[in-house]
Formats: sequence, structure tokens, C-alpha cells
Amino acid sequence: MGAERARAGRAGTGSRLPRIDRRRLGDLAYEEVRKRIVSGDFAMGSRLNEVRLANDLGVSRAPVREALRRLSEEGLVVERPHLGAVVRELDASSLVDLYNVRAALESLAIRLATRQRMDTKPLRAIIRRMAAAAESGDYALVARHELDFHSVITNNSGNAVLMGIFHSLEGQVLMGLALDDSGYQDLEEVAREHQPLVEAIELGDEHAAAEQMQAHVLSTIGNLIARLGGSPADLVPAKDRPGPPDAAPPAG
Repeated sequence: MGAERARAGRAGTGSRLPRIDRRRLGDLAYEEVRKRIVSGDFAMGSRLNEVRLANDLGVSRAPVREALRRLSEEGLVVERPHLGAVVRELDASSLVDLYNVRAALESLAIRLATRQRMDTKPLRAIIRRMAAAAESGDYALVARHELDFHSVITNNSGNAVLMGIFHSLEGQVLMGLALDDSGYQDLEEVAREHQPLVEAIELGDEHAAAEQMQAHVLSTIGNLIARLGGSPADLVPAKDRPGPPDAAPPAG
């Protein structure tokens, strides 16, 4: 009887293990490789060997292949002849393109968030976390909190298209922040310089908020662009960006 009950238990549905979702393996591989890229653990220009990554992660090559495809779509990985997948290198031209788009997107995001009177308590909480990370000298955590700050503003814009574009660029922005070490020489100042953005939102002045955001985004990247052999003059400052046409004078 005991043997029969044991066999019945093994055959019963309650004893079956849950199926492993292979799509989840792809997500895990993507998250791990992406984390290593944006943190700089996988240096720009380094080869991403599919077999080696699969062995390191303890998965088959299929999830790794899927992860590399997604990272390529995100602009973090490129395919090179005879090399395969390689971590993208951000040169001066790439940074000019990225930061001109970023300045335009984020100035619009903060205008919309200000217009909608977003709750700034989450932003103030992030600044406190940024300051704590700065005090401990954790450069990577300061950069992570800084991106979170900008992400919260974008998510409060109420514009789904804008949010989608911003989040698709997050990985490249993190790579740019990792390169822009001149902007992180004084970590405590990095935390403090976000305060005027919050104050502009709280005052309800969307135009001042947009100008503050553009100046903030472009404040240090010019030094890096020059160091990489590019021209900071290729960055488009706020005063040169096209605005809405002036209203036509009334007919007299």
C-alpha cells in the first residue's frame, strides 16, 4: 500500500515542478549583459562572445542571442564583420546627437510636467538619496539616481510618445554619464544642481523650468565632446532652438 501511495504521489499533479519560462531566461540574460555594459564593466568596443556569455550565465546560447538582439535595437551593441556583437563606442559625434535630442526631449518633458503640476515629493526624495550616495563617494549610484530623477519628470509629462523615446535612450544616456567623469568631480554638487529644477516646477513656470533643464543637460557634456575631438559648438543651446511663432498682430 505504501509503495502504491508513493507511486500515486509521484504521478499526481501536485508533485509536478513548474515549467521554466524560456522567455524569462532571455530577460535575465538581457538585464545582466545590459547592466555590465552601462556600468562600464564591458568596455566600449569590446567583443561580446555568445558562447562565453552563455557559459558565464549558465544558459544556452538562445537566450544570449535574444539578449544581444534587444541590446542592438537599444543602440548599446553593434554587429561588426568578423567580430560579431561588440559594445557600441560613443564618439564625439554620437554624444552630440544624443545630447541634442536629450536636451530637447527633457525640456519638453519638464514643461509638460510643470503644466500638470506634478508632485515634486518623489524628486526631493531622489535628491536626498543622491546626496547620500555622493557623501559616500558612490559615483555609479549618483549617476543611477540622476537618471531616475529625469525619468520621474518624463513619466509625469503625460505624453506616452515622449516617455517611450526617453526610456529607449536610457541605456545610451547611462553610457554617456559613465564617460562624462568631468561632470562628477564634485558629487555633492551634482545632487545640489537638481534643486533649481524642482523649484521651477513648484513655481509653475514651465518656460523657466525648460531653460533650467536644457542648461543642466548640456552643462558638462561639452568638455567630454572636446576631449574626444569634437566641437561643443555643435550642441544647440536653448536660445538657438526654434520656438513657437510670435502671434500675428491684430488687424488695424
